Amino acid sequence: MAQHTRAERKVKQRKTNRILNTAIAVVVLLIIVVAFTIFSGGQDESANQPEQQVENNSSTASQTEKADDEQSSEAPAEEEPSGDSSEDETAVADEEEDKEKEEENEDNQEEVVVKESDKANVEEEIVDPNWSPVGTSQSGNHTSSFDQGSVDWQEKEQALSYATGIPQENMTVWYISGNGPDSAIGTVSTKSNPDEAYRVFITWVDGEGWKPTKMYKLEHNDKR
Repeated sequence: MAQHTRAERKVKQRKTNRILNTAIAVVVLLIIVVAFTIFSGGQDESANQPEQQVENNSSTASQTEKADDEQSSEAPAEEEPSGDSSEDETAVADEEEDKEKEEENEDNQEEVVVKESDKANVEEEIVDPNWSPVGTSQSGNHTSSFDQGSVDWQEKEQALSYATGIPQENMTVWYISGNGPDSAIGTVSTKSNPDEAYRVFITWVDGEGWKPTKMYKLEHNDKR
């Protein structure tokens, strides 16, 4: 009876040992599997990270280039210097220079002398010290001409217009006569008002033309 019990115990002990060994083997196997899984997963994740980083970097670089292109297209183009601006500046400078010359001439202007006269048919006697010769196209020895088609006659009319301020196209020349070899007297009026007449004394200046020296404002046109 006792032997039978010991035999049963041995059998049970063997079964228990076998179960324990199997369980240990299973546990060890599970540990190996888990360790392998963890190790393999870590390597895969490490391998994927550089690829993902490269993709992210490429995407970032692409977005940066796109943003730069948009900024370049939106940035206003710089205006190229125009040749017109330099021409405008030159014109302005010339205009200012002319204005300064006019102001300087005005400052240097002498006062016009206007006085009543006791001469017959003369209302006022006018002398402008600022009168100058009107210029001439003639050369050589000058001979005063009273031929209405001559250059000298045309230049006499120009001097009469200059002294009175009446444009030649609106001026009627009633009479021009000699007053010595290099002097003349002309009577003129406007076409619209022939009774308001002026008598102008002019003198020849060699190389410069006829120059007004004195002017009478007449009470009435005695050459009409």
